Amino acid sequence: MSSLQASRYELKFLISEAKAKAIQKEVAARLKPDAFTKDEFGYHIRSLYLDSRHLDCYQQTNDGVKNRFKLRVRFYDDAADSPVFLEVKRRVTNVIQKKRAGVSRESASKLVRGGAATPGMLLKNNAQQRDALVTFCRLRDQLAAVGHIYVDYFRQAFECDSNNQYRVTFDRDVCGSPHVPGSGIAMPPRKKMSRIDGVVLELKFVNKPARWMTQLTRRFGLQSISVPKYVECVNVLGSPSLMGAHV
Repeated sequence: MSSLQASRYELKFLISEAKAKAIQKEVAARLKPDAFTKDEFGYHIRSLYLDSRHLDCYQQTNDGVKNRFKLRVRFYDDAADSPVFLEVKRRVTNVIQKKRAGVSRESASKLVRGGAATPGMLLKNNAQQRDALVTFCRLRDQLAAVGHIYVDYFRQAFECDSNNQYRVTFDRDVCGSPHVPGSGIAMPPRKKMSRIDGVVLELKFVNKPARWMTQLTRRFGLQSISVPKYVECVNVLGSPSLMGAHV
């Protein structure tokens, strides 16, 4: 998704389904569905998260470390010829920075197993994509990170017409599955529902929230909260089975 901003702020809220529907109605009057939306029901997001043997990424997120990063391979269906995206999502205090490179499923599988990166893996070979690929592999090697768990959820997303300065997402039914080494990049059929009780609402903006965003939070009494999907899925799956994936 080329419209994603490289650097932005994100506010997360955990809300009821009834409140989500009311807020979504107001958001839809201001923003349009994003590029991946095919109908009013939204779409699935599937991500394979990489982590170290000692779960450094999990621990830093769980402990609320301000400067941290996540490594993930994101995809939207299990078709063999569909692109997947290597993502580095970094938090620097309150700013979210993201780098993203599109590759084939076969290339992503090699990289998850620790394989070397080459520019030929990129679906679009430009400076931005090359930088994302190099950064992903450098941080992977720094942590000795491998494929850890899949996180799957259903998203409805809205964004601006042009520069995507504002973006709003509603995420539901967050599930997790352990990754089996050597199994490729595909969401396993067996998933376990997380304990996230409600809809995860995210307000995303580049410089400052739009006035209507601030008004929404006040009118609906929204309180910003940390809802880390990766952490929640690790918690529900349990560490013994997950640690076994690294043996």
